[in-house]
Amino acid sequence: MVTADTKSLRKPLTLDLVAAGYLGMMVLSIVQIYSQGRSIYPHDILFMIFYPIVAYGIFKVRHWAWSLLVGHIIFLLVGNIILAVKDGYFDDVLFIQFNLLLLFFLWCFLRINVRSPFHNPALRWWERQHARYGATFQVTLRNESDDTIKVDGVNLSKGGCFVTLANNQDIAQKQRFEVELRYEDFAPFHTRGRAMWVSGGPELNPKGAGIVFSRADRANRLVLKEIMKEVKSRWAKSAEGAPA
Repeated sequence: MVTADTKSLRKPLTLDLVAAGYLGMMVLSIVQIYSQGRSIYPHDILFMIFYPIVAYGIFKVRHWAWSLLVGHIIFLLVGNIILAVKDGYFDDVLFIQFNLLLLFFLWCFLRINVRSPFHNPALRWWERQHARYGATFQVTLRNESDDTIKVDGVNLSKGGCFVTLANNQDIAQKQRFEVELRYEDFAPFHTRGRAMWVSGGPELNPKGAGIVFSRADRANRLVLKEIMKEVKSRWAKSAEGAPA
């Protein structure tokens, strides 16, 4: 059966709320400092600078943002513990609430369903320009050293495809290839492509790579158009319950 990945292209509102919440923590941190009646230390200013940077990274779901957020929270927690031991803030309600909020953020971002979109672009469906359709086809990738890899494709769109890799096959992220795609009895589709992301086979994905097509010539664009027309037709029939 042919399946289609046609999720909403809107980013989850949760990520925007978390980014806003992290900015809110910067305000809470300032309130905490003044409630304690202490001066602002240089390290306080340094930590303040990171709040908007981390919030921006969360909003854009950038790979570096996850590591920066986790590191930022750990440093804040360690610094607050040292400060509490030194100045005795363990009975400060706002201090306790702030650190519990830090622990909550840390717990959320260590969960696999939250951290995965930051490390795997394939899970950021809102960044896709084209719907993906499940299909079975064969792909030959030829790299710049003229080495070839024959792999199986499992989904296809106008902009690229996902191919599975055997245990003894490896592809580097951003690696460029000459691509030959064969789907049943259709003419082969030729273009250049690049491995935009690579999955090592973690919990959410098989081992494989997402290949983005470069702009093909007119003849090959027509070939891909005919292939996509057939794949979409089969998906439509399977969606209606008819045999594909």
